[in-house]
Amino acid sequence: MLHTPGHSPGHLCFYEPQRGTLYAGDLVYAGCLDAFYPTTDPLAFWRSIQRVHALSPRRVLPGHHRLNIPAELVGEIDRAFAGLWARGECRQGLGVRDFGAFQLHL
Repeated sequence: MLHTPGHSPGHLCFYEPQRGTLYAGDLVYAGCLDAFYPTTDPLAFWRSIQRVHALSPRRVLPGHHRLNIPAELVGEIDRAFAGLWARGECRQGLGVRDFGAFQLHL
C-alpha cells in the first residue's frame, strides 16, 4: 500500500512487486486526470507519480476507463508534470492541458 496524495489527500495505490503490478486507482489512467478541486494538489500529484514511476511497474491497472493502458503512461505523466513545472504551470486554475493519451485538469 502506497500513500499517493494529489488527486485526493488520502489517495492510495497498491503495488505487487512480484508481479510488477500497480493498482493505480485515480492516480494513473488514460483520460483526464483531475487536480483542480480544492482538495487536490498538483505538486503532491506529481510527487506521487514520481513515487510510482520509480517502482517501474510492468502493468498498471487504473480505476477508470479502459484497463489495457501501457505501463509507460506513468513516465509520460511524470514528463508532462515536469514540463508544466519548468514553465511555472504546475498549479491549479490553468484548465486542461492535453498530452494525447491523457489530460491534466489543473
